[in-house]
Amino acid sequence: MNLSISFAFSSYLLLLLLFSGVASASGFDPSELRSLLEFKKGIKTDPFDKVLSVWDPDSRPDPTSWTGVTRDPNSGSIVSLNLDRLGLVGDLKFHTLTPLKNLQNLSLSGNAFTGRVAPALGSITSLQHLDLSNNQFIGTIPGRITDLYGLNYLNLSGNKFDGGLPAGFRDLQQLRVLDLHNNALRGDIGQLFTELRNVEHVDLSYNAFYGGLSVAVENVSSLANTARFVNLSHNQLNGGFFKEEAIGLFKNLQVLDLGDNLIAGSLPSFGSLPGLRVLRLGTNQLFGPVPVELLEGSVRLEELDLSRNGFTGSVRVINSTTLKVLNLSSNQLSGDLPSSLRSCEIVDLSGNTISGDISVMENWEASLVVLNLSSNKLSGSLSNLSHFEDLNTLNLRNNSLTGALPPLLVTSPRLSVVELSFNQLTGPIPGSFFTSTTLKSLNLSGNHLSGVIPLQGSRVNELLVMSSYPQMESLDLSYNSLTGGLPSEIGNIAALKLLNLANNDLSGQLPSELSKLSNLEYLDLSGNNFKGKIPDRLSTSLNGFNVSYNDLSGPIPENLRGFPLSSFSPGNRLLIFPHGMPSANSAQVQPPDHAGHHNSKSNVRVSIIVASVVAAVMIVFVLLAYHRAQVKEFRGRSGFSETTTVGDAKLGRFSRPSVFKFHSNVQTPQTSLSFSNDHLLTSKSRSLSGRQEFVAEIVEHDAPERATTSSAYVNTNLLDNEPTTSGRKSSPGSPLPSSPHFIESCEQPAILDVYSPDRLVGELFFLDTSLKFTIEELSRAPAEVLGRGSHGTLYKATLRDGHMLTVKWLRVGLVKNKKEFAKEVKKIGSVRQPNFVPVRAYYWGPREQERLLLADYIDCDSLALHLYARGNLLYKILEVKQHGSRQEMIALI
Repeated sequence: MNLSISFAFSSYLLLLLLFSGVASASGFDPSELRSLLEFKKGIKTDPFDKVLSVWDPDSRPDPTSWTGVTRDPNSGSIVSLNLDRLGLVGDLKFHTLTPLKNLQNLSLSGNAFTGRVAPALGSITSLQHLDLSNNQFIGTIPGRITDLYGLNYLNLSGNKFDGGLPAGFRDLQQLRVLDLHNNALRGDIGQLFTELRNVEHVDLSYNAFYGGLSVAVENVSSLANTARFVNLSHNQLNGGFFKEEAIGLFKNLQVLDLGDNLIAGSLPSFGSLPGLRVLRLGTNQLFGPVPVELLEGSVRLEELDLSRNGFTGSVRVINSTTLKVLNLSSNQLSGDLPSSLRSCEIVDLSGNTISGDISVMENWEASLVVLNLSSNKLSGSLSNLSHFEDLNTLNLRNNSLTGALPPLLVTSPRLSVVELSFNQLTGPIPGSFFTSTTLKSLNLSGNHLSGVIPLQGSRVNELLVMSSYPQMESLDLSYNSLTGGLPSEIGNIAALKLLNLANNDLSGQLPSELSKLSNLEYLDLSGNNFKGKIPDRLSTSLNGFNVSYNDLSGPIPENLRGFPLSSFSPGNRLLIFPHGMPSANSAQVQPPDHAGHHNSKSNVRVSIIVASVVAAVMIVFVLLAYHRAQVKEFRGRSGFSETTTVGDAKLGRFSRPSVFKFHSNVQTPQTSLSFSNDHLLTSKSRSLSGRQEFVAEIVEHDAPERATTSSAYVNTNLLDNEPTTSGRKSSPGSPLPSSPHFIESCEQPAILDVYSPDRLVGELFFLDTSLKFTIEELSRAPAEVLGRGSHGTLYKATLRDGHMLTVKWLRVGLVKNKKEFAKEVKKIGSVRQPNFVPVRAYYWGPREQERLLLADYIDCDSLALHLYARGNLLYKILEVKQHGSRQEMIALI
């Protein structure tokens, strides 16, 4: 019996051990299972069905088969949870993960999780890898995250975290990667440097960190010893660059990106950083010469970006054999082009004052892929560039290149973009430009090219007619002297999206083959001598269309009737609008469906026009009555003579009262300032109280002296065509209305949001090749404030050669899209009318505040003189309205 009891007990122990072995092999900690199921409740959307239906203990009892879940093979505990890029949406509750005591990796990047990161996450002290990047988490980074002492990878980038970083990062001794870019974090960068220890990769870009880099050596030593990648770009860093003794500590540094900040000063020597591969310092306020070691090879750089700063001097030679990308654009570099580029593949020297002969390029190495030398002072003739076999983009626009286009210019087998606009090139366009199978964009606008468009082949010399030109997407030959017709072969360029032939001497019929260009989005044929009908069935993708200043006739095709009147007129007097004349600002609409709808729209249009005319006449009466009352009252107060004549007004013979009070010790301010000097519109001079502005307008209307007129500013979409409050020079003893002394007397300033940088570093585009100057010359031009309006401020700028310009500095926010801005300016610049002063050039700066229009300065009577002086236009309009015909009034206006 004892034997049987012993046998039974042994069997029980054996079964118990066997069961325990099976449980340890396939079992799962119930608390961890509950933790995952609670975490799952925070997921609301699972577009790929990877979690909500898969994390099911009934259908899948083994969690190792659940998406993203990894267990330790020995302990059975969950060690990794990876749900990257599954498109999951939800508001996660991180405290549900605290039971996962052995979790080492938590990666949830590339989803759409929202909410805040709970401090409880800091209790999972086993975490080594935490990646919550590219979600929509908000709030501050919890302070308890610094309790994760074993963390070596932390990525919270691409979220909406704000506030400062929690203290205690210095306790994360194992941290090697810190990526917090693209949030709204802020704080002093100098203090953060002292917190980071042993980190190799730091990316804090696209935040709001501030402070300077010229910190004490001991504050950066802990970071400098290990850092290989440092990206602090797109923040608000200011002050000076790293001190030379501090930058020398970054012995292991390979990438340094500090672009798009406010860092000022000169650069130290980088000779102690032999491992540096990428240096990006663009869009700052750095100045001085470019350190020689960055170009000569002692620092083995592969990419150098110093663009949009104030570097001076010349770049004579590039000896580095490792440098592939060189961007020195928008600085103040001068001298000749470098004699050698060695192994450079991408070179951008645009927006400087580099001069000399372009023929230096013939000696450059053949490794070039992208070359941008636009907006410099280069001269000479283009030569054969066919040895650049890898060349993809060639941009030489806005220089002073002369001579003919070489036929072999576009024979490089990979050439895709050729930009030679706004030079002084002459002669015909070589036919080879239209036989290239790789060329996608060709811009030869703003030159003196002549001859025909060489799409029709010469039977003697070469055959240029091809079955198709599959690659060409953009063709701009505008502002030249091309003659002949538009060849029907234009229809073979099937991929064409932009065709601009404006302001040439082209003639003849428009070919019906234009209808084959189904991808066409922009078509400008204005300013030519085309006759006949507009082809039917032009591309339905057109969103830009202009055939004004031609001699076209016949009905407008149905799919073009939604374009505004300015697309067809002036010119084209014989064009027929089947459903009435479109409005000047009409947007493109779908063609109407039936005649009744057409009639109703026409009736509404006529009603609106009649109502507008009646309202305009009533407004004229009201304004005239109000004005006469105000003038009478003002003259009674100020002592203006009732007998002041128009001649007196023109000669400035008003005995001007002391409308504005100044201290006796105030000196008359200068009326000529540097055009790009920020003192031109100081914080004080950007303000003008409503009361002072009202008085200034009355003085302007009743005491007009000499004012500038630039009727180029007539497009109400871009510019202000109202009279300015100040359109004259200051008389002796009277400061400019925009001077600080004038503004100090204001009580409640209304901000005029116009910005003027210390130096213009953007792009200058000329619409007329007879006018030529550089951005630097414009920056240094003495300028005089002429007036202000709701669209910006008007200046008179005098160039070094004495040529005077009227410059309209547009208000911030008025213009945002560069392409639309350029299109509108070109439309204005193409207008030719005796009483119209055309736009000669425009400037597009790197910041939203820098948008300028330039025209010739014209010294003539002010608009106020004609409208308000005795015997003025307003009285004549009223008299004709009362006693004359409507035609007489229209003619008078």
